[in-house]
Amino acid sequence: MVMQAMRGEGKFGGSLKYVLFTFLGMAVGGLVLGSFSGGGNVSSNDVAKIGDKSINIESFDKVLQRSISRYGISRQQAYKIGMADDVLAGEVRSYFLLNEAEDMGIEISKDQLSKRIAQVIKPYAKDGQSLQETLDMLLRRQGMSEKEFILGIKKEMSGEIIMKAIKTGFSPSTDLLANDLYMFQTQTRDIDIILFPDSNITNIEPATKEQLERLYNAVKLKEYKIPEYRSVKVATFDTSKVDITFSVPDEDVRSAYDNNQKSFRIGEQLVLSQIVTKEKMQADEIYALTKEGLSLKAAVIKIMGKDATYIEGVNFETSMMLPDLMDALKDREINKIVAPVKTMLGYHIVKLDNILAPSIRPFNEVRSQIKRELLEAKKADYFYGISSDFDAMLNDEMSLEDIAKEIDIEISSIDFIDSNGLNKLGNDALESFDDRDKAEISTIIFEIEGDIASSMQDFGSKLVAFAITSKEESTFKPFDSVEKELAEQFIADMRRSENELLMQKYLAELDTKGSSFDSIAADNNLKIEKISDISINKEASAPLNANTLPLIFQTTFGGYQTLRLDGQSALIKISGYGFINQDDNVLRDKNVGDIKTRLVQEGKEEAFLVYLHALSNKHRATINNRLLERAYGESDSGS
Repeated sequence: MVMQAMRGEGKFGGSLKYVLFTFLGMAVGGLVLGSFSGGGNVSSNDVAKIGDKSINIESFDKVLQRSISRYGISRQQAYKIGMADDVLAGEVRSYFLLNEAEDMGIEISKDQLSKRIAQVIKPYAKDGQSLQETLDMLLRRQGMSEKEFILGIKKEMSGEIIMKAIKTGFSPSTDLLANDLYMFQTQTRDIDIILFPDSNITNIEPATKEQLERLYNAVKLKEYKIPEYRSVKVATFDTSKVDITFSVPDEDVRSAYDNNQKSFRIGEQLVLSQIVTKEKMQADEIYALTKEGLSLKAAVIKIMGKDATYIEGVNFETSMMLPDLMDALKDREINKIVAPVKTMLGYHIVKLDNILAPSIRPFNEVRSQIKRELLEAKKADYFYGISSDFDAMLNDEMSLEDIAKEIDIEISSIDFIDSNGLNKLGNDALESFDDRDKAEISTIIFEIEGDIASSMQDFGSKLVAFAITSKEESTFKPFDSVEKELAEQFIADMRRSENELLMQKYLAELDTKGSSFDSIAADNNLKIEKISDISINKEASAPLNANTLPLIFQTTFGGYQTLRLDGQSALIKISGYGFINQDDNVLRDKNVGDIKTRLVQEGKEEAFLVYLHALSNKHRATINNRLLERAYGESDSGS
């Protein structure tokens, strides 16, 4: 059961309960993946091995399910279209970064992790719900162990640190390129254009029935599929209506504290004040002022101003500190300001304020935290008992109606829902549920096999189970019902194809001077129209469209090009060019500046891609393709 996943180790490590709800942007596709091999030194239960780390099929399956839940497709469908490979690639890349962070000695402190948790879970908190309650609810919903959440957060934060460092250190000179791009964006084109409507192509033979049947079979999966629909009963246990007062005796709180001392242990801490600068010159100037007698804070303000991010009197566990900083503070002299130390984060100027010996958090400091967690555990145990009783009755083949006589559940129904949560009219069939839960609910409904209801799942303040009452299997609109539409589509496609072939013929004649632009217009009894002042940065006016602008600007002055427009083809000649008048120098400088900013950002992204590619060669990955095929390569009954 999902609720049982909360009963793992570290129950009282309040600041160490972490949740990973989204992956790094880099972790879901679009980046260089590196070289993978099939099989290799991967165990039979692992889908991938990265250095000394591995990803087993169970944990990957959870990640895959969460990744595809919003799309309403099965894992087999995701594997078939390559999405499962993309998700695995993202996981592997995150391990590349985690391994690199470990090699560099980057550690994430408990304080940093706690702050990240608060940032992530706050948007999910409902009225009157504490962050701890929100976290517990989301952990249950995710169905992940605490260990998996900790690893996920570490991968995310380690990756962010490295990515930020790589991008910060990359600052290409782009003045010349920015000015060139600005000049390109302010160019204009004039064209002569001859329009050839598809409707002018009249010598098309109607399709035979055999041709239409072939066309039907080619497009039916995309154009004429009728999705599978399911009707379900919904069993709901509303936890907010449970009128039970849960309490925890003081002696239980004390006992929990005494029996879990290791959860409240704090290692040796250094109390530090520091400033981190990007530029070495700034760091040297600040340090020089402290040698002249200024305090570190005063020196920072003098060099960097009042808005500088000066950090004063913050505790850092020595086991979590960057090795370079620890080495700089090895003499442990209180109130000493050390010379600038370079790390991946920048240049540190640090003052050691104090050293705190290892200790245990006092009972009074953590009493409320322990009591809250014990209360939550009692509630979770109670509702887990309800859920377990429900599952046991299902196993005894009791109907939902009979179960409702034993457990206070409400039974409702949803008629004809597809895997995207829509009814036959295309409307939302799950409007009574929270928007954040709809994709997961659709997935649950379409994973139910046979007549057995699903287990109860936790959705906010409700425990919900689903049972199938009827199915309409996926099918296709019959050929006879779309034959006329296909015949019209066949004619339209053939006209378009013939028209495009005609354009290529004329373009070849112009290139070989077998025809002239004027003669082609005259031979077809068509007019040559003129369109002036076309800009790459302005919306294209009819008959042009956004897709045609790049082709126009790629064609040299005096050159010819063919365009595909709405319902017609066109032959064009670039007859003139110019530049948009830019008398406002302030506006011009701003536009050039905006272009340069974009170029710098894109350059940083490219630098990170190159770095990630290098990591893929350093931290080699091996993929168990045979296991992926066995797990997800079966025939998909839903298609």
